[in-house]
Amino acid sequence: MNRTAIVISAAIVIAVIELITFDQARGVMLAVTAVPVALAVAWLVWSLLERSEARGYDEIDEIENGPAEMLRRWHARAQMLADRADGTRADWDRHLRPLLAKEFELSSGQRVAKNRRATEAAGIHLFGPELWRWVDPANSALRDQTTRAPGRAALDEILSRLQRM
Repeated sequence: MNRTAIVISAAIVIAVIELITFDQARGVMLAVTAVPVALAVAWLVWSLLERSEARGYDEIDEIENGPAEMLRRWHARAQMLADRADGTRADWDRHLRPLLAKEFELSSGQRVAKNRRATEAAGIHLFGPELWRWVDPANSALRDQTTRAPGRAALDEILSRLQRM
């Protein structure tokens, strides 16, 4: 039985006992209702302590394993994205181009939605026409499974130019 059902059941038992003993003296009614209330409060305190102990161990595990686990996941994701640079153009356009275009938008302050021509001019100025075609969000071909992606060298060059911004 879950905890909410137990608490509701205890409240109903108390209400029934009060209705039954309503005609009798208040002292008897107080003593009779004190027992279920005491049991409910004791159970509540016990469950709260049990939850806090369990949560404390989880938080310690998260603190000890958190940064290492985060670094391992980040490294795996970076490796996966780097592998996409050697795949097809569809892989590049699906996985790398959105990240690179967003990073360019954030770094340059140029919003594609506001002024497409200014964004394109800034992109060509920063990357050159050859690299810009691999960052430009409007130059996506998600179904091109035959053309090769530009490779890790182009990805490294794009990332280094973004870093210099």
